[in-house]
Amino acid sequence: MVAVPGVVAAGTTYRIGRVRLPSAREVADLPTAPSLGASKHVMSRTQLAVWLSFPSRHYTAWSRNQGYILLGVAALTHLVVSLVIAMQGRDAGWGEVLLAPFCLTGLFWGFGLLLVLGAFGARKRDLAEAPAREKALSVWKGLYYCARDNVAFEPGVGVSFHPSETREYIFGFRGGSRS
Repeated sequence: MVAVPGVVAAGTTYRIGRVRLPSAREVADLPTAPSLGASKHVMSRTQLAVWLSFPSRHYTAWSRNQGYILLGVAALTHLVVSLVIAMQGRDAGWGEVLLAPFCLTGLFWGFGLLLVLGAFGARKRDLAEAPAREKALSVWKGLYYCARDNVAFEPGVGVSFHPSETREYIFGFRGGSRS
């Protein structure tokens, strides 16, 4: 019997060097370069470590800010184009100066707003899921793995399961009944 976090740690290796991480996932749930935060680290896992690992969110932290960055680029481009139109010397009204740049920047504004609204929804969902993830993490930390029988189990519960069913167990069967 070995604690599940120990099995995951033993089955996960990190190498530091001048290598580029693969952009496609070779093993299910294997993080790619952006999720590791550095392009100089390589992470590999055994299939058992993947099955028993606590599920991570599949987004990178910087992706939540892409909408704001896009809105900033749109505003800057809009400002520059507005100034160019205003300084041309011909008699342009304020409506033309302010509305004409939307022909160039409208797509940036639209996609930026969509990304900001999507990030807002994702943050809201993360806050709603936080209590369930905390309960699941406490259940996951108490799991053990038996290599002889190739099963994972929680002492005192009397239920064993295949390692590939770890996520269903921690979020389903025990996630709601444990305080």
